[in-house]
Amino acid sequence: MRTFLDCYPCFLRQVLATLRLVTDDEAEQKRILDLVMARLPTLPLAASPPEIAEVIYGLLARETGIEDPYRELKAAANRRALASLPELEALLAAAPDRLRTAVALAVAGNLMDLGVQHEGFKAAEEIAAHLPREFAIDDEPLFRRRLQTAASLLYIGDNAGEIVADRLLLAEIRRERPELELTFVVRGGPIINDVTIEDARQVGMDAIAEVIASGCRAPALLPGKMGAAVERRFRTADLVIAKGQGNYEALSQEKRPLFFLLQCKCPVVGRDLGVAVGSAVFKAHRGA
Repeated sequence: MRTFLDCYPCFLRQVLATLRLVTDDEAEQKRILDLVMARLPTLPLAASPPEIAEVIYGLLARETGIEDPYRELKAAANRRALASLPELEALLAAAPDRLRTAVALAVAGNLMDLGVQHEGFKAAEEIAAHLPREFAIDDEPLFRRRLQTAASLLYIGDNAGEIVADRLLLAEIRRERPELELTFVVRGGPIINDVTIEDARQVGMDAIAEVIASGCRAPALLPGKMGAAVERRFRTADLVIAKGQGNYEALSQEKRPLFFLLQCKCPVVGRDLGVAVGSAVFKAHRGA
């Protein structure tokens, strides 16, 4: 998905929120914000929002000297989500359809997002309280059928905190298909509250699936910038789940079949998907 002019205010809000995490000096905040505003016009609208975010956050890291301003917030989100794990596991154990419930929990977890800050969206801390009642796009039955014959699944992660719900979903998939090869992809470096190797280890994801880094520091898996190991598995996996809005923005023009699993968090993505903001989506892409 390309970038739209509507994305620009969000970029600037994200930048300012990040700067306020690292300094109280308004003059310094303005200096760096001015640099970002000067850089934005040089970036093409044909680029996806995660591609532009990679450039902007690279600039922030260079100018502030702080690689991971969200590190403590991410660790805290992981701890909160882990503390709710017994409740989530009990909810799953009591569900008449465990896989369907695990998918719903994973979508609810996608509300744990510090990178989206627009009117009408509020980040959530409690996963179980935000289970979607329905999916605006619901290809979960198709995914279930594909899962029965798949030998490998690649799951592209999104945010800290919600990774605990991703772990539950992958554990449920593992319960149904113990022989399935599972790979979980994290970001190649810290950006906003997106998952890294450190987050995956903190929540025990490495006990469920093999964890590999994307190869680039962007809030999505970017075509053309994947590391060799990720590229090989992305192209050859029988099933791919791309989690979250950023991965949808980056991969919606991708040629290979995959499934998008996300909460729609902004009007731009809503228009592209044909759903309302706040909708839960499990979408088969390219005849997945």
